[in-house]
Amino acid sequence: MSGNESDNEKSQKPIPAYRDTFVHFLFGTPGNELLLLGFLNAVLESDGQQPTISVEVRNPFNPATFITDKYTILDVKATDERGDIFVVEFQTSERNTFADRMTYYGCRAFGSQMYQGNPYSVIRAVIAIAVAIFEMFPQLRSIHNSFRLTAKADPNVVFTNTLQMHVLEVAKEKIDRVSELPSALGAWTNFFYYSHLKSEAEMTALLHDHPVVQKAYGNYQQFNRDARMRALDEAHQRFLHDYATDVEEASERKVSNIARNMRRKGYPTEDIVEMTGLSLAEIERLG
Repeated sequence: MSGNESDNEKSQKPIPAYRDTFVHFLFGTPGNELLLLGFLNAVLESDGQQPTISVEVRNPFNPATFITDKYTILDVKATDERGDIFVVEFQTSERNTFADRMTYYGCRAFGSQMYQGNPYSVIRAVIAIAVAIFEMFPQLRSIHNSFRLTAKADPNVVFTNTLQMHVLEVAKEKIDRVSELPSALGAWTNFFYYSHLKSEAEMTALLHDHPVVQKAYGNYQQFNRDARMRALDEAHQRFLHDYATDVEEASERKVSNIARNMRRKGYPTEDIVEMTGLSLAEIERLG
């Protein structure tokens, strides 16, 4: 990607490296497979697993459709030479349903392997990775935590390793523990957390032992200098805001209709307040 850099663009705030527009650009652009491979192997190494050798992206970055499609697709879906499936999702806002979303996409990728008549031996591992820009598990010390299906009576007994959940909390509450991670994953964590906060010189020093992450940082700088990519990100952010507003307004209309119907049916006002969460004044305005 290329673009003309201007004084105005220099003064613009950099787009964070964890923003979904950049993540999809970074890991989904043809030719960047080694960057994705480096990130996935850093996660695997941190979990004590063997590295993978090659990776193929299954949802390449397409600027023409990204603005609206991104709301319903994963940031990254890829397979390796063994046929194992990786699904990667970045989440910037704390939501109670994010763990459910992660589980859904992991299980959907797991179930999609099977077709009628196939033996169960064709099933490959699904490794779901969530990069959360907030603290999901304050009760766990580490930035990177992995999860399996285990026995309630003894969590050391693993039901299966073919469905894995990994959470990388790139959050201010835990970033001071980055040195406790293996070096490679620590570099990726620093990259996602600090790229928009530190200078080029500081980032170069921070990533100097990790050429793959340095290359990712070069892509990050290129992305931020490209006027087209910045415009794409801005349009995508507008779409997400408008979508969320539409959903909120639709929800409010639904609640108002429920309250109105309850009034018509003679429900006590206090019951309507309890059921809908509306205030007395809001209920009175419904007529």
